[in-house]
Amino acid sequence: MIVINSGVEETDVLIVGGSLVGLSAAVFLASSGVRALLVERHLGSSQHPRAIGYTTRTVEMFRQAGIALPASTAPGPPGRARVESLTGAWHETNGWAAPTCRPAEPGQYSPVAGSTIAQDSLEPILRSRATELGADLRLGEELISFAHNDEAVTATVRRRADGSAHQIRAAYLVAADGANSPVRSQLGITRGGRGLLSVQRSVLFRAPLERYLRNGIVQFEIKQPGLDAFLASYGDGRWVLMVTGDIERSEQQHISLIRRAAGIADLPVEIITDGRWELAAWIAAHFGSGRIFLTGDAAHQLPPNRGGYGANTGIADAHNLSWKLASVLNGQSSPALLDTYDAERRPVALLRHDQIFARSDFKGHLDTDTDDVEVIDDIAMELGQLYRSAALPTASDDLPPVRRPDQWAGQPGTRAPHLWFDDDKRQSLLDFYGQGWVVVADGGAWTSAARRVSTDLEISLTAVPVPAGTTAHHNFMALYGLGPGGACLIRPDGHIAAHFETAPASRVTALTEALTAAVMLRERLVVQLSHLGDRDALVALTIRYADAINRGYDGKTIEPELFSQIFSHDATYTMPGEDPYVGLEAVVSALPAATAAVPFAMHAFVNPILDIGKTTATARWLMWLVARPTDADLRTGYVQTSFSYTRTSAGWRIRSVVVHPGGIQIPQPGAVRHE
Repeated sequence: MIVINSGVEETDVLIVGGSLVGLSAAVFLASSGVRALLVERHLGSSQHPRAIGYTTRTVEMFRQAGIALPASTAPGPPGRARVESLTGAWHETNGWAAPTCRPAEPGQYSPVAGSTIAQDSLEPILRSRATELGADLRLGEELISFAHNDEAVTATVRRRADGSAHQIRAAYLVAADGANSPVRSQLGITRGGRGLLSVQRSVLFRAPLERYLRNGIVQFEIKQPGLDAFLASYGDGRWVLMVTGDIERSEQQHISLIRRAAGIADLPVEIITDGRWELAAWIAAHFGSGRIFLTGDAAHQLPPNRGGYGANTGIADAHNLSWKLASVLNGQSSPALLDTYDAERRPVALLRHDQIFARSDFKGHLDTDTDDVEVIDDIAMELGQLYRSAALPTASDDLPPVRRPDQWAGQPGTRAPHLWFDDDKRQSLLDFYGQGWVVVADGGAWTSAARRVSTDLEISLTAVPVPAGTTAHHNFMALYGLGPGGACLIRPDGHIAAHFETAPASRVTALTEALTAAVMLRERLVVQLSHLGDRDALVALTIRYADAINRGYDGKTIEPELFSQIFSHDATYTMPGEDPYVGLEAVVSALPAATAAVPFAMHAFVNPILDIGKTTATARWLMWLVARPTDADLRTGYVQTSFSYTRTSAGWRIRSVVVHPGGIQIPQPGAVRHE
């Protein structure tokens, strides 16, 4: 993390909200090499476990980031029964899946299975992994306000422990701040959907009720005179009872309701906590604005359901957005790629919203029947959704939005299918995806083409040839819909970007065109060309600065009037171990004294990393320094130096210079002639 002299911290991405989705974003961003800073107003996880079911696809995403979750022992979504009480009459069991849903065999569609770990157990795992990968997690800090423009987002954050505030400047902001998202509200983004369904009061407790869990039934709709409630087990000794209506109850009243729901008058009960929340279904009209993106409940508030459409949809948001942010930040993609986040993820949220109300669990919340909405196969909803966006130009509009994985055959926009790469079933083809672009191909003829395109476009692209004559090869050709010499280009999120059914006339040309379209490289080149003149101007300005400084050594004098043509009026200059000089006058008066202390020095700046906006720019240079602190001591070395620039009516000016401590100093024998 860089702390510049104005006291403003800088980072690549600021994540607001440190619950499940925000932490997932921190993990995915950090695993892609992005500097991510997360602020969360609370010091830890909520006492309510909340989400508990994580789908196979979510487990795959975490697996790519080095997180292994325990597999669920349940064969599918949790079972639910309508009962008078746990000890009373059991009226019926309610299925979640579509009647035609065929269960998958273990390992058929994925190398992993879903997980039933509780959210308050998963979040510490995510915090640990995010920190290990380099993310900066700030618990106990809350967002107060933010401003954004074409260049950056500047946020004011307060430490709740002492009330002190500071600013963070980020290239992008990811809002994972919940259903009542202040970020979404400030952006003025509206929401649609079924809306508020009810207000719920819930109580989390422990009680010896495990003997009533049987046949996969872990959720119970309690129906008895005077009590209409929902009871569910978290599988670890904890239970939750939810009652519709905004009525606050005492601990004894909670215990009384729990005993009625269980049908056991003397049931020993330990109350853990209670809470109030809204059962609602909302979808944001847009999943972002400018440099700010909505994820999780901030983007789509979906009722808790057995398909896991709430938490899992939010985690997939973070996964989709993170690789795109990384690609833009490292210069491999145009910022236009970020527009595809809304295009790809919002249709998924809308479809899941409609699927929730097409099923028996939530039909009772509607005024009209929804028999006209087809209930889609669970495996299709989980592993078979199709993305369409400008980054997927060959994703067909004629295809359905979702199918089972075995009904796809390598179509662009679909998840690249799993198959076992070895006969021992220990390595999946999915294990090659997730850390850059991959071309997976029939045989090795694509390898040299991938290497050439990777070099030409300066984008990480790896070839994974599937050798002929193996079981894996036979399955690969069928699942990916390929003929002889064919291949698929796989995005960093594991979705297919391009499909070459057979070998093209030129693999290099085909790959170049496909990858250029997938990262929206043409748009990137337009932006780069518009900045070429600015880059030359900034380099020339920095050279003029070095020349002006060099005039102050070896008995020469700095000319103050030069500085007014180099620095802005509010310029700052910071040397290692010293307070910054603030304002043009302070800089002009201080630098002559600093240069006079050394008989001879010469500066040159090399290897700039420039980030150019419309009105501001930043750069990090290597400063090559030759200095003679004394007549007998000549030293050379590199020192990191950060610059910020501002565009004025007279052209670019330097706004700040920070010379970082350290660097390599190499004593040199003899003397160097300087003219």
